Amino acid sequence: MTRELRRWHRWSTVAILAFSVGSSLVGLLRPGHYRAPPDIALSYQIQDLTVLLVGVPVLAVGLWSAARGSPRGRLVWLGGMAFMTYIWASAAIQIPYNELFLVYVALFGLSLFTFVGGMWSTDPERIRRRLEGRVDPALYAGALFVVGLGLAALWLSDILPALLQGTTPTIVEESGPQALTSHVVDLGVVVPSILLAAVWLYRRRTWGYVLAGVVLILGATLAAPIGLMTLVLLTGETVTVSPVAAFFTFLPIVVSALLAVAYVRSMSGSGGIPGDGEGAQST
Repeated sequence: MTRELRRWHRWSTVAILAFSVGSSLVGLLRPGHYRAPPDIALSYQIQDLTVLLVGVPVLAVGLWSAARGSPRGRLVWLGGMAFMTYIWASAAIQIPYNELFLVYVALFGLSLFTFVGGMWSTDPERIRRRLEGRVDPALYAGALFVVGLGLAALWLSDILPALLQGTTPTIVEESGPQALTSHVVDLGVVVPSILLAAVWLYRRRTWGYVLAGVVLILGATLAAPIGLMTLVLLTGETVTVSPVAAFFTFLPIVVSALLAVAYVRSMSGSGGIPGDGEGAQST
């Protein structure tokens, strides 16, 4: 395994950064780009803004640092790539059709394959060595378990009552079937990943240290768009968001953000993210 990123990882990440900036600017600056009710359109623009202010900087810093061989930078890069995969999958499925539909699909596919390739080529032992003895696996595993169950409970609270009563979930009646995109992605991918990371980390498996860092950074980068979009929906009239649902929306992202910062800081060596004392060399 190489300490530095492979060449195609670098070029695909640069392409993701460029197209993410371009599509987000179009969403923010082009009048009427989002063909949706005002509250929903505003939430899409908030997502564009947070991609520019959070997602792009995190991925760019992670790319620069990981390219220099930093294990901490590689974890940040993987977390940023997971964020891009999540965001553009949601955009491609959820946003009403517009001229950038194929761009959303391309960004999702490129992000997904780059993320998978990055995980496949990661040396988990290097990351474990940086974290072992510096983090409490039981503490982080317990927090991840709570976050995963809380997220599952949040989305199931929309679905299970409707299933038991034989009705349509309120969110679908208010916003249409595309409103369940987050339910699909979170319940199908994110929640299982969080719970798997918790179990592996608790058992001190090597890949548990990597996966835990990735899902924590994903949660931290999603904190801004999810939090702001929830506030927009709370103050709008299009979608009903109960106080309980809002609480269980904010709790996981706040916890993930705090834990992610602590987790990444625990990997600090003789320097900051850019080198970690190892970035100048490769094997």
